[in-house]
Amino acid sequence: MSISEMPVFTAHNVRLDNGQETKPDESNTVDQFPWFVSTGKLIDTVFPGSKKGVSVVDLGCLEGGYTAEFARMGMDSLGIEVRETNFACCEYVREHTDLPNLRFAKDTVLNIEKYGEFDISFCCGLLYHLDQPRAFLEKLAKQTRKLLILQTHVSLAEDGKREFPLSENTTNEGLPGRWYGEFSPQTSAEQLEQLRWASWENNKSFWVRREYLLELIHKIGFDLVFEQFDSLAPNIAASLEASKTMSQRVTFIGIKS
Repeated sequence: MSISEMPVFTAHNVRLDNGQETKPDESNTVDQFPWFVSTGKLIDTVFPGSKKGVSVVDLGCLEGGYTAEFARMGMDSLGIEVRETNFACCEYVREHTDLPNLRFAKDTVLNIEKYGEFDISFCCGLLYHLDQPRAFLEKLAKQTRKLLILQTHVSLAEDGKREFPLSENTTNEGLPGRWYGEFSPQTSAEQLEQLRWASWENNKSFWVRREYLLELIHKIGFDLVFEQFDSLAPNIAASLEASKTMSQRVTFIGIKS
């Protein structure tokens, strides 16, 4: 697919090879974003030296910004995105960067097993859009050789400030958490295509309680599990204090040692 005119980017400000940026009004490009800088440091720690031959999958890659930056780091990088509107942005990035190690697949991440195993699974902003997060993570663990980077919302047991319209505490797939409504069941396919940051097949998603998500990561085969905070620097304490709500956004790391 060839895209001559730049589609509308809603999130990723990607620096293209000609110097053009996909969201020029943004102050930072994707490679300067704290989450990506933090991720890059982690990958350099787990995979020091050349990244040639290291494979990474970017799950629900949105507009392909992170996927492209992984390729620029030297890794074999695959982004999976299901929405046509977002996928058009991915293809535009691919066509305007000279990165033969960059690929995109238009597919649901639930089909991850089709694409083989990866050294790194990067799951940023996706898990909290799924209604069966446990089943997905169990499947993903089988396709991940070494490193899981999981950037997601989690729910908390306490009824704090309601930042998002979450349900009361309940259970799903044997895990405590809260439900989040994504869109109306009456939403048409055309309308759903334009909800570019929403879930795809399920109209509500389940936010697992943080302590149970950490435990799940360990249970599915990652024997080293921890939380990464450096993306919040230099205001780590203030950022954590401000997140005293019914949910938190976290970066959980799983490593098969």
